[in-house]
Amino acid sequence: MKEEYFNPKETPISFILVIANILTFITLEFLGDTNDGYFMLLHGAMNPEMVLKYGQWYRLFTSNYLHFGIEHLMNNMLLLFFMGQIFERAVGPVRFLGIYLGSGLAASFLSFFYMCLMGRNNIVAGASGAIFGIIGGMLIVILVHKGKYHGISAKRMIFMVALTLYFGCTSAGTDNVGHVGGLIAGIVLTFFTYGISTLIKHSHIDFNEEKNYTLSNDFDEKGQ
Repeated sequence: MKEEYFNPKETPISFILVIANILTFITLEFLGDTNDGYFMLLHGAMNPEMVLKYGQWYRLFTSNYLHFGIEHLMNNMLLLFFMGQIFERAVGPVRFLGIYLGSGLAASFLSFFYMCLMGRNNIVAGASGAIFGIIGGMLIVILVHKGKYHGISAKRMIFMVALTLYFGCTSAGTDNVGHVGGLIAGIVLTFFTYGISTLIKHSHIDFNEEKNYTLSNDFDEKGQ
């Protein structure tokens, strides 16, 4: 089946998320400089001190919709636009939204926890944690469909994950802990909300089927 990537009716959540991120970026660019860490901090980026000292836990959510510059935004939105639509078609809009939001929050929290543990006070923003959740979710989708889904194989997805994590580890300023947190959250959430039910459907077990069993003569004699 040929995929259509420009039909909002089929994948509404993917389009809404991409538009929301782009509009947020444009608005902030009009107000200031999205490459300025202090400016981003003032407008919702995640920072351990702001969360702990001032109780601004909302930053774990808002930071998922902020991006440091146009390149950061475009890299994330291209992946969200294409991979997001494939994933949304597979699991449906409601599951997709839940997995996306859950993965983003998990990524932010793990990043926050790690920075507190290591005594760091970085300013963090970006949708990549939630997008890694989509990638992890796609891995589950592929596995429950016997290793391939719409031309995407498990090997290709694993290679993509490994390559993306590698580039993150070798690039300065990348929140790799958040990426891993989002990836794990996406795998877990997709498995429990989609994977289990899909595996049961594919098992073709008919619990209503009637079967007759005949006891052996030996069993009958011992049982009487």
